[in-house]
Amino acid sequence: MAKSAFRQALEAAIQQRHSKVHPWSDAWVNGRLSRELLGEWTKQHFHYVSHFSEWLATVFGNCPADDVRHFLAENIFEEEGFAAGQGFPAVRHTDLLLDFGEHCGMSRKEILDAQTNGELLPETLGLQSWCYRQAQRPYVEALAGLLVGLESQVPQIYSRTTPPLIEQYGFTEEEVVFFRLHIVADTEHGERGFEILEQHATTDEQKESCIRLVREATMMRRLYLDGLYNKFLARPQAQAAE
Repeated sequence: MAKSAFRQALEAAIQQRHSKVHPWSDAWVNGRLSRELLGEWTKQHFHYVSHFSEWLATVFGNCPADDVRHFLAENIFEEEGFAAGQGFPAVRHTDLLLDFGEHCGMSRKEILDAQTNGELLPETLGLQSWCYRQAQRPYVEALAGLLVGLESQVPQIYSRTTPPLIEQYGFTEEEVVFFRLHIVADTEHGERGFEILEQHATTDEQKESCIRLVREATMMRRLYLDGLYNKFLARPQAQAAE
């Protein structure tokens, strides 16, 4: 079945700035990181994804469409570990991320206290703030950014970055469950996001707004990765060269 022009425009907006191709992602894939740096990524990433179900709950509370509310409830329950999904047991997804951080050598307390201790990068705080603002928008526009612009990118990112965790960094399959789960789960969530937009964005104005917000989402995710790259890779190299 041929894709609609709207669907094609949404996909094109994602691919123009997809985070699967980024200097941080490339360094990860090429074995240039270390377990310590992967732990630093975990610290930043936790304080982005740990709020995702809260943002979806905000959209749920403002959404009049029963089919969308049902999907959001399922998504939230999976994220929070109240329901099993995608062939994985019922477990809070962020607990799996904390487990990964521990395998990188970073304690749960270090990760959990990062924001309180002022250790989050400005770009991480920027992505947090953008998502918070996005969740306040009308549900169609909100999900354009959160589900399509951000969540639908995850399977392609993790499909690229997960094999090196085992092949180059020496993690076991049990230690990378967080990534395996999201390759599967976010494929469905992202696809459902596209379907929601195609069904519920009924005017040209809504469609244009959705495309714009998807572009913004991809830009914000790349800025977040820029923060990691500049802090832990680019600047240390520049200082060493001086």
